[in-house]
Amino acid sequence: MSVNDKRSQICGISFLPLSDAEVINVPGSDKLQVHGTWITVGISFGEWTEIQEQVGKPIEQELKATVTDTSSIMESQLRTLFSVDGLVLISLTNGDKKVIGTGDFPVQMSMERSGDPGKLTLSFKRSSPEAAKNLTSF
Repeated sequence: MSVNDKRSQICGISFLPLSDAEVINVPGSDKLQVHGTWITVGISFGEWTEIQEQVGKPIEQELKATVTDTSSIMESQLRTLFSVDGLVLISLTNGDKKVIGTGDFPVQMSMERSGDPGKLTLSFKRSSPEAAKNLTSF
């Protein structure tokens, strides 16, 4: 669920390694132009928060997502994918697509295996100079 919009929940996550992306960012704009092939990550649950306590201060961003496919192949693919910095695309149930990260301030995703039955938790927590932006293509 997105804390900013209680009626909108995360229904998908994709990742684009920065090395495979072309990014046009205008600081202060609510849009980010991205060209590249997004890699879809199958999640069963996701939670996204973005808080700015004061105008002009960094924005606190946090994402947690659960992957229930814990096969060794999937875990290996995800570890390889998240071994580099990139951009995260979250798809929301209200139809919005938000990009977290920019070419200058990419995201470093972490992954943890836990539980019985097993699950993989994907997450990051960071301070960002800019809020998540609406995706536009070029």
